[in-house]
Amino acid sequence: MSASTWTVPPSSASTTVAGAWPSGSRWRWNDWTGESDFEIRGGGPMAQTLNYNYNSVAQEVVCAEDAISSLPSVLSRLGGTRAMVICGPSILEKSDVVKRVQDALGDRCVGLFSGVAPHSPVHTLDEAIRLASDLKPDALVSVGGGSTHDTTKGIATLMGEGGKIQDHQVIFEPPDKVILPEFSPDRVPIIAVSTTMGAAELSRGGGFTDKDLGRKIVVADPGTIPRLIIIDGQALATTPMSILLSTAMGQMRIAVETVYSSKHNPISDSMALHSISMLVKYLPQCPSLDLDCLLQTKTAASMATMAGGSLGLNTAMAHHVGGLYDVPHGDANAIMLPHTMRFNSVGSSGRQALIAQAMGVDTSGMSDHDAALAAADAVEALRDSLGLPGRLRDVGVPEEGLELIAAATLHDRSLATNPTPVTDAGPIMSVLRSSW
Repeated sequence: MSASTWTVPPSSASTTVAGAWPSGSRWRWNDWTGESDFEIRGGGPMAQTLNYNYNSVAQEVVCAEDAISSLPSVLSRLGGTRAMVICGPSILEKSDVVKRVQDALGDRCVGLFSGVAPHSPVHTLDEAIRLASDLKPDALVSVGGGSTHDTTKGIATLMGEGGKIQDHQVIFEPPDKVILPEFSPDRVPIIAVSTTMGAAELSRGGGFTDKDLGRKIVVADPGTIPRLIIIDGQALATTPMSILLSTAMGQMRIAVETVYSSKHNPISDSMALHSISMLVKYLPQCPSLDLDCLLQTKTAASMATMAGGSLGLNTAMAHHVGGLYDVPHGDANAIMLPHTMRFNSVGSSGRQALIAQAMGVDTSGMSDHDAALAAADAVEALRDSLGLPGRLRDVGVPEEGLELIAAATLHDRSLATNPTPVTDAGPIMSVLRSSW
C-alpha cells in the first residue's frame, strides 16, 4: 500500500502561516473531520489574511421521534437489498432498538453481529469480518454508540481492502508528521443509528484498541463515513442517562478543541460555538427524558463534529486513557478537559474567551487570559453538575499508569493541531497529574 506524507504548518493562533518560506511551498493537513490546503506564494513574509479550506461531508441526517421508521426508504435510496446490522450485546439485550431496526428492514436484514466491545478492540473485527464474508451484505447498519460505529467502519475498510486493520492505520511522528495510507474508493455504504450523544457516526475515521501495541490506533478511511445518520428520540431515551451525559461532554470537548485548534476557521467556529451554547442550555435538562430535549442535545452534539474542526491534546490523551484502562471516552474527556484548557490558556486565550462567552460567562472587564480560565471553570462546573466523575483515580486509572498513557499519547495525531505545541511527555504528564 502506498502512502503520502503530509505535514501541518507550525502551530499558530491563526489559519495562516507567518515567516519566510520558499515560494511554491505547499502545506496540507487532512484529518477525519476536515481538510485544509494552502500554498505559499512569492516567498518571504506573508500577509496575515484569512486563508483556509473547509471540506464538508456529504451526509444526510434524519432526526425525529421515530426516525428508525425511515430505514426502508433510506436503504432503497442507497440501492441496498442485503443489510447486516452491527451492535453490542447490551443494547441487544436491554432495549428494543435493535428489534425496531430489524423490523423496519424486514427481509432485507440478512444478519446480525452483536459482538461489539467498548473501545473497538481489534479482535472483534476479526470475528465481524468472518460473518460479513459469509453474508456478503451490500449495506451495513450500525446501531449504538461510538464503539459500534467505529467497528462498523473497520468492517467496511476490511471488506474493501483486506488484510488486518493495523495495515491501514495512520502513523503520527511528533511533532507534526502524519502519514496517511491511500484507500480504494469502493465501500459498502453505512447507515448509522445513534443511541448516544457521541458523534463517531459523523467523523471520517475510527479508533481501534490494540492491546499488543498498548495503545489505540486510528484508521482514516474516507469511504467509511456513514452515508445516512438516524437520530431517533425513542432510541436515545432507552440509553442509560449516565452514558448520555458522558458522551455529550465528550462532544463538548470536540467543540472546545475545534474553537482553539491551531487550524480554526470561521465556518468551524460558527458551528462549534453554537454547539457549546446549545449543550449548555439543553444538556442539564436531559434527565427529564423529554424527547425534544434529547433531540436538541443530540443535534448540538452532532454539530460539534459537523463543524469539521481539528482536535488537540485532550482528544489525544482520552484515546489512551480509554483504550488502556477501559474508561468510557466521554468520562475521560470530561475529567481532563478543564485541565487541558488551562494548560492551553496561554497560547489560546482569545479563542477560549469566545468559549466562555458561548457558555454564558460575562467576560466584560476580563482579560482574555482571565476569560480563558473562566471558560475552564465553567466546563468543570457543568461536568460536576451532571454528576460525572472528576478525577482519573475515580475511574480506575492507577497513578503508575500515567506514564504509559503519556507515552502512547505522543503517537496520537490529534497533537498536531493543539494550540500549544507538545513535543515530549512533560506537558502531557503535567495535565495527567492535574487530572488524576
